[in-house]
Amino acid sequence: MHASNSVAAAALLFSLASAAPNLRPRQTDAALEPWVTVNEDGKPSTVTPVLTTISGTPTVLSGAPHDLTATVFTETNYGKVSTSTGTAPIPTATGTEGAGSFPVCSNKDGDFAPWCQPSAGTPLYPGVTYYFTWDTSYFSAPNTTILVQGNYVNETTGEITDQAFESPKWSASWGFWSYKIEDSLLKYQSSKNITLQLATTSTKDTSSKIIPGPVVMVTKYPVYQPDTGKTPDKQALYIALPTVFGFVALCLVGTCIWNRKARKIGLGNIMSHGRHGYGIGKSGRSRMGLGKKKKANERIQLMEREVEADGGEVYHDMPDRPRRDSDALGSLAGTPTEERRMDFYGPGSRDQRERSGDRNLFRDEMRRQDDGRL
Repeated sequence: MHASNSVAAAALLFSLASAAPNLRPRQTDAALEPWVTVNEDGKPSTVTPVLTTISGTPTVLSGAPHDLTATVFTETNYGKVSTSTGTAPIPTATGTEGAGSFPVCSNKDGDFAPWCQPSAGTPLYPGVTYYFTWDTSYFSAPNTTILVQGNYVNETTGEITDQAFESPKWSASWGFWSYKIEDSLLKYQSSKNITLQLATTSTKDTSSKIIPGPVVMVTKYPVYQPDTGKTPDKQALYIALPTVFGFVALCLVGTCIWNRKARKIGLGNIMSHGRHGYGIGKSGRSRMGLGKKKKANERIQLMEREVEADGGEVYHDMPDRPRRDSDALGSLAGTPTEERRMDFYGPGSRDQRERSGDRNLFRDEMRRQDDGRL
């Protein structure tokens, strides 16, 4: 009994061990999705990944590039590294003639069918080559020829206006068209909305059919915004802003009140001009400003006193003593050619004339008046 149980347990363990290497990832894994590679000549080829086992480890052969299947992306912009998660960004060409890779489009019955890339609202930057992709199974005729077109959209009315770009005649079976966004599409503006569409033509049917697509935005690269630090707390702003505005308002009101008091003119100040004279009522000396000369002289005298009190010398325009003839004559004043003395009793003097009786009363009166003036 015990031997039979042991054999059954061993068989169960063996079956589990043998089944472990046969575990496979689900076929919906992104690594197993087919993808398209474009060579340097611009010709596409579809690649289908294959799952195999190498040394007991499940391995995917011919898998899509990491940029097409990754869910975590790291971007460096102006030296700032940022990490994001989600779907892969729109694929772009990495070489000349549109060389690169992109996932196979599968949108036969979805929104904007058969369009896949770019999706609605995708920003397109000038100077970058993008892949415009569609689902090839949407077209029943294998020889369908299409034109990829882009038209400007009026942002206000939503009306389609001028054509922005157009591809040459292209085979719908290729499922893609690569195009480099040009600066001229912006028309000297920061951004432009462009709606995409496919215009189909067939050799059997000459009629054309327009298949509308998504609206994309051609815009410039975003300008680098430096990190200003932590965002201020909203509660702190609710307290700080009213306080600052209240203080500024208080300062303005106080300044207005102070100016009003300082510039107030009383009625008495206006009537004072009539009491002290104004215009004709003032003297000619006051109107001409001659009365200010006396005040200026008084200020000069006070300044001279301060200089003399400090022991300095004061400059005078006029000499301190009257000028004498000796000052002008110099050495000649001390060496007269003849010695002269005032003789009050000599011949011709007044005393001598009085003694001699030869007097002229009129002349004497004139001399007396002249002596009185001196």
